[in-house]
Amino acid sequence: MENSSELIEQLNSQFPETMAIGLKNEMNYEDLRIALAQYLAILLKENKTLLYAQLYRIDVAEKDVKIALENKNSEYLLAEFILQKLNEKLYWRNKYKKA
Repeated sequence: MENSSELIEQLNSQFPETMAIGLKNEMNYEDLRIALAQYLAILLKENKTLLYAQLYRIDVAEKDVKIALENKNSEYLLAEFILQKLNEKLYWRNKYKKA
């Protein structure tokens, strides 16, 4: 996993509302996933349109979204897919920034 502060920065840029869930730079990956999943659970109930728009913008694969939504704990799977995608973006951004 990339630096958690970089990941949190990415989450805050993709989900400006996440500031309300109290993301802190010293959070470990699992705490971050749980906090994000709690936020996603709210979106699943209250604003699916916003959730789908954000998933599209982050570029979470449609097949992954379908897998997550068919699962009992969909918010945790969605959080994992989001964090994986953001980590992937950070990896490539940092790799080519150094080149």
